Amino acid sequence: MNTLEEIEQYAKDNYVPIARKQTVEYLIKLIKENKYQSFLEIGTAIGYTSLILSKTFENLKILTIEHNEKRAKIAKENFKKFNVEKNINFVIGDAVSYQVDKEYDLIFIDAAKKKNALFLDKFSNNLSKNGTIIVDNMNLDDFNHMAKEKKQTYYEKVNQEFKNYVASSTRYQSTIYENIGDGIMVIKLTNN
Repeated sequence: MNTLEEIEQYAKDNYVPIARKQTVEYLIKLIKENKYQSFLEIGTAIGYTSLILSKTFENLKILTIEHNEKRAKIAKENFKKFNVEKNINFVIGDAVSYQVDKEYDLIFIDAAKKKNALFLDKFSNNLSKNGTIIVDNMNLDDFNHMAKEKKQTYYEKVNQEFKNYVASSTRYQSTIYENIGDGIMVIKLTNN
C-alpha cells in the first residue's frame, strides 16, 4: 500500500474499521485550533489515522496502541512506507493493561466498542488540561454493514450503554456529532 487511497481500499476490502476521512479532518481541525502537541490513539488498526496526523503535523507527539497483531504488522509496514515510523510511538499490545505515563492533548478511542467505557475511564487520566477525547463510531454504520443481525443488536446495546454511562457521569461533558464520519462523541473533563 503506497497511497492513502490504497490503505482505504484495503480497509474496505478486508473489513478493517478505519476512521472515515471526515473524522480525521475533524481531528486535524481540533489539533490546529487548539495548538495540540500530542495525540494518543487507542486502536491503530492499519495505521490510517496516525499516519495522516503524522504527515500533517511533523512535530505532533503520537502514541498509538493496537492489540491485533495482523493489523499491527500492516500498520508498521504503512508507517515505514510513508516514512513516519520515527514520528510515531507504536505499541503492539492490550491498551487495557498498557501503562501510559504521559499526558496527551487529544485522545482518540477507536477500538473494541465494548471497552469504550473502560478506555475512557482509564485514559481520561492521561488527558492534559484543556484536552479533548474523541470516541468514534457512535452511529455504528460501519459495524452494521459488516456484522450479522445478531451482532448488530449487540453493538447497538453496548453503544447505547456507553452513551448512557457518559451522559450520567459527572466527570464528563459530551456532545455527539452524528454527521461527522460514523458519528463521534467529543468529551471534555468537567474539572479540566
